[in-house]
Amino acid sequence: MKFKTKKEENWFNYFAFNQKNIEKISNIFGAAKLYAMGLMPVRGPIGFRKLDYEFAEKKLNIKVIMNQLEKSHFNVFGLVIKDTDGACTWDTKIGWNPTNRDLLGEFCDAGKDRNINILVSFTSMNDAYQGYLHPNRVSVHGKSGKKFGKQYRKGEISTHEEGEMRVELPKGVSIEKYKKEVPFLTGKIDEKEGKSRDARGKGYIPLTSFMCPNSKHVDYLLELAKEVVKNYPIKAFFADYIRYDGAFTDLCACSRCVEKFKEMYGKKAKMIKSKNWYDFKATTIVNYAQRLQETIKSINQDCITGWFCLPGPKKMFSRKRLGQDWTKLSSILDIASPMEYPYLMGTKDDGYYWKKLADLFYWYFVRNMKKRAHEFKSPVLAITNSVECNVEEMLKQMRGFDFGLGIAVFKYFGTSDEQWKALKKYAEEEIGLENLKYNA
Repeated sequence: MKFKTKKEENWFNYFAFNQKNIEKISNIFGAAKLYAMGLMPVRGPIGFRKLDYEFAEKKLNIKVIMNQLEKSHFNVFGLVIKDTDGACTWDTKIGWNPTNRDLLGEFCDAGKDRNINILVSFTSMNDAYQGYLHPNRVSVHGKSGKKFGKQYRKGEISTHEEGEMRVELPKGVSIEKYKKEVPFLTGKIDEKEGKSRDARGKGYIPLTSFMCPNSKHVDYLLELAKEVVKNYPIKAFFADYIRYDGAFTDLCACSRCVEKFKEMYGKKAKMIKSKNWYDFKATTIVNYAQRLQETIKSINQDCITGWFCLPGPKKMFSRKRLGQDWTKLSSILDIASPMEYPYLMGTKDDGYYWKKLADLFYWYFVRNMKKRAHEFKSPVLAITNSVECNVEEMLKQMRGFDFGLGIAVFKYFGTSDEQWKALKKYAEEEIGLENLKYNA
C-alpha cells in the first residue's frame, strides 16, 4: 500500500498493529467499543477547579450518577480514586481518605447492578498530602529559577502553590481548624475568579507537590494499588501523573536521584539538561510503570492497566519535561490514554479569539497523534472533555479522537443537559448500541 505522507503511514500501521490487542481488550470489557465517562469525586459538583470534600462525603449521589450513565448508554465508568491532592476515595488502611466514604465500593456495587464496568484513575507522582507528610520524598530542584512569578532555589523541594484548584471552607469552619484536616492549605485566598481559563477558581490556595519517583513514595503507591486490585472488582487501573512536573526541567535532583544517576552514567557525567539526564528521567518513570504492572497483574491477570499522556512535541515536552517514553510505557501497560482537551484552551462561547485558538489546538492535537502514532505499542483510549466546551466542540473531539477502541469523556459534573442529550444520541446513532453491549 502506498501512502501520501509519513503521518498517513504511521496512522495505518498503528491500527494494523493494534487490531488484535484492541479485540483482546474489548473481550475483557465485554463490548466492541468502550464508551466511558469520568468523575472526580473530590472536585465538587461543578467543573473541576475545586477541592470539596464535604460534597464528596455528604452530597455525592451514586444512584443518580449511575442512572444517568445507564440512560446515556455508557458501558465504562472512570472514577478518579486518587487525585492530585492525595485523597484516596476507598476503604484504605494505608492512605488518606478525607471523604469518610468507600466511594469506590459504592460505585462498584452500582456498576454491577447496571452492567457498567469500573475503571479507576490513580494519580501517581503529584500528591499534596504526601508532600506535606513526607517532604523528604518530594522532588528537589536542580537549579534556581522563576516560574509563574515565583522564585525557586536549587536544592529546594518542589512544593509550590497549586495553579488552578481552590478550596472553599465548610460553613462555620475557620481556616486554622480546616488546615488540621487539610494540612496543605495556605492562608492565601483568591476572592474572585481570574479571566484566564486556568485561573477560574476562587477560594483558599492549596500547595501541590511532585514526589520523587526514586523515593519511598513509589512503595506507598504500590501498596495502595494492591489494596484496590485485591479488594474491588475493577476492570481497569490507569496511572495518571505517571511523569515529572511538566512546568520544570530540573526535577528531580535529590541525593537519591543524583546517586542513581552517577551509578548509571559515571561520576563526571553532566546532569541537568543533558542527554543522559533526559534518559535517566524516562528510565525512572518506565521502572515505576514496570513495578506497577507487575503488582497489578500478580493479583489479577485480567485487570487492564493503562496510563495517561499529554499531547505535545516528543523531544521538547514528553521527553525533556515529563520524562515519558511513549513506546516503552505502552509496551508495558495495556492501554495508552492521551488527554485530548483542546477546548479547555477556549470555546467559541467565549468569543471569536478563543474559538480560533481552540480550533488551532484541535488541529495540532490531531496532527500530533497522527505523527506520533507509531510510538504506541498498545491500543489507545483517548479522553476528551465535555466541561468548558459546547455540544458541537465536544462531539468534534469525540469523533476526532476515537482511535479504534472507543472514547472517554471528562467529566460527569459540569456536563450540561444539552451535552447529555448529545452523548446519548452519539451512542445510539454513531457508535451503535450493538457495539456497546455488555456481556456479563
